[in-house]
Amino acid sequence: MTTSIYFVRHGEAQNPKKLFYGRLPGFGLSKRGVKQVEQTAKYLKTQHIDFIYSSPLLRAKETAQIIQKELGISQIYFSGKLMEVASSRQGLPMEQLREFDYEIFKTGTNGVTGETINEVLNRMEKFIKEISQKHEGKHVIAVSHGDPIMLVRAKITGLPITNASLRPKDTHHATYIQQAEVDLVETDGKTMQLAHVFAPEV
Repeated sequence: MTTSIYFVRHGEAQNPKKLFYGRLPGFGLSKRGVKQVEQTAKYLKTQHIDFIYSSPLLRAKETAQIIQKELGISQIYFSGKLMEVASSRQGLPMEQLREFDYEIFKTGTNGVTGETINEVLNRMEKFIKEISQKHEGKHVIAVSHGDPIMLVRAKITGLPITNASLRPKDTHHATYIQQAEVDLVETDGKTMQLAHVFAPEV
């Protein structure tokens, strides 16, 4: 039986200093972010959702709460498997991060501490497997973050699990997931199919 998991990237966060905020506390949704998520919630209301899961970080939590209110679902389940990448480069200005080509993963040679790219993918795959077993045949929302969702995209579409696959520079690859965009992963517990189903216009 097919389980449908709607991966939602959180809406735009309030980030006036333009930092790579990673797992730093705070960083709730901006006004634009709220409007993005409100559009996404209206789409998700048509998808017969049974459960909502979310990263516990504030911007994801607020995204999930807006969706929860629109859909009238009683509870949000929080999962650390949906968290943003753990990286010692959190807190750096985005301009400085560009100098590192947005490499935020631990490689053993780049001086970064935190998670390797494969560790992030592994926890996302574990989440998918757990949901497909626990909620077989159901429709489940999972609010997460850009890089973890892009790793799921890379895995399903057969791209190498590298930083370059997440940040495509040519038209042969899909663009980076937008704020409040929705990817639908359908799985029978063994195989996975991917569809990009909604992106807000805000």
